[in-house]
Amino acid sequence: METYDALVIGSGHNGLAAAALLGDAGLRVAVLERSDRIGGATVSERDRWPGYTISAASYVCSLLDPWLIERLDLRSHGYDAYRKDPASFTPLLDGRSLLLGADERANAEEIARFDPDDVSGFADFEREASALGSALFDSFSEMEPHFERFAPNVRTALEGSAAALVERHLRTPVLQATLATDGLIGTYRGPFDAGTGYVLAHHYAGRAFGVQGAWGFVRGGMGAISQALLSAAQARGVRAYTDAAVARLLLEGERVVGAVTADGREFRARAVLSNAHPVTTYRDLLGEAHLDDSTKRALAQWESIGPALKLNLALGELPNFTARPGTARQPHHRATIHVAPDLGFLQRAHDDARRGGESEEPMLECFMQSPTDPTLAPPGKHILSIFAQYFPYDRPGGWNAERRDAAAEKIIARLARYAPNIPNAIEARQLMVAPDLEERFGLIGGHIFHGELLPGQIFERRFDVRSAVNGLYLCGSGTHPGGCVSGFPGRRAAQAVLADRVPA
Repeated sequence: METYDALVIGSGHNGLAAAALLGDAGLRVAVLERSDRIGGATVSERDRWPGYTISAASYVCSLLDPWLIERLDLRSHGYDAYRKDPASFTPLLDGRSLLLGADERANAEEIARFDPDDVSGFADFEREASALGSALFDSFSEMEPHFERFAPNVRTALEGSAAALVERHLRTPVLQATLATDGLIGTYRGPFDAGTGYVLAHHYAGRAFGVQGAWGFVRGGMGAISQALLSAAQARGVRAYTDAAVARLLLEGERVVGAVTADGREFRARAVLSNAHPVTTYRDLLGEAHLDDSTKRALAQWESIGPALKLNLALGELPNFTARPGTARQPHHRATIHVAPDLGFLQRAHDDARRGGESEEPMLECFMQSPTDPTLAPPGKHILSIFAQYFPYDRPGGWNAERRDAAAEKIIARLARYAPNIPNAIEARQLMVAPDLEERFGLIGGHIFHGELLPGQIFERRFDVRSAVNGLYLCGSGTHPGGCVSGFPGRRAAQAVLADRVPA
């Protein structure tokens, strides 16, 4: 038996953030990770394809807490991120395309080719989305979050649809769709559905690059965040154990006092923090017999059906887009590549899945970090990372090998309509559908946010970092402010532990 002041279950970035902050406060802390590697879904794989480093699950950075970066001095532990610019590239089948980035003049020229009036509309949209994102960011570290803190007009925008936000300012279909995708990522809703306005604002909340809503890459892949957090934690005395799957929590009376691993090891602590999904924490590790009626109802009503799959491709050359020809590195290769020509396309992709099990023509959001970080792939090679919706966890008939392959082929064929060289450029591929995300990363339902970021599951309606059982805390994305690689749930849980701590 080993004894600590605090025990963290799960080494995802939030668990590591909590552990490092508790170690920083002088506590003896241990992290228990069920797999053979640290990082959870924020991981870089270097052992799948020779010469490649793959951000297997999470792939871009924006919401990482700037306070956390400075407090733990993550840069000295290897964290090095840079802004993605251009920001987005949306090709069209008619040979046109839209490329947007940090250069306002270049953006105006791109937009004006579609509709000159949308130049000012785009500026108005950016102001509104950034203001909403900023308001959310300012609430992310609150220990008692309340949605009612916002003015009625702000709440109306957040509770509305992503389509309503973009249509208020813009008329160009491809521009509307490009911007609306931020309201759909990871969310099993269409652009006209209520609540997607909140998801869009959430994706504008980040300040990791000192610019509201800017997104970027982490050198070495997303696992570099986890490794920096691990290094910072270890420098503060934290011990991390891999291959240490927790089987159950230890209780004495009505208090959680530790955990037992699947191989029988016992760890005791005055505070136990779970970075696992709330369903895993409460039903599997604690047990429903120890839950109050309120928690049972919350679990029964919790929406956690993931709509997305992740497809990583090793390419022998860069995509040759018909809209912007050439396999030499060009600005659009550095951007988020959208397959989303208009809002109707996005809504149909969602409706197809609800009706028939998956999208006939899926929404695709693609990234290539290798053009700006050549250490991630062999010379002349690249990684194309594809986040695709809608391919939901609860697909009728499940996800057998045949359906998995068919989904991958559908996505590749769709991309080939825009970049015909892609199929022949593929040298290897990694596919993870929602059940794979659940099995590998513990994401119940394959949901990347530990549950929908929609009204009814945000702010005070998310799970509290303080559980209803003494000694047990939640530090994962099931708590406020929810998903994306931010560290805020870990920060809030650590602060709760420290506030509740009674001197020995």
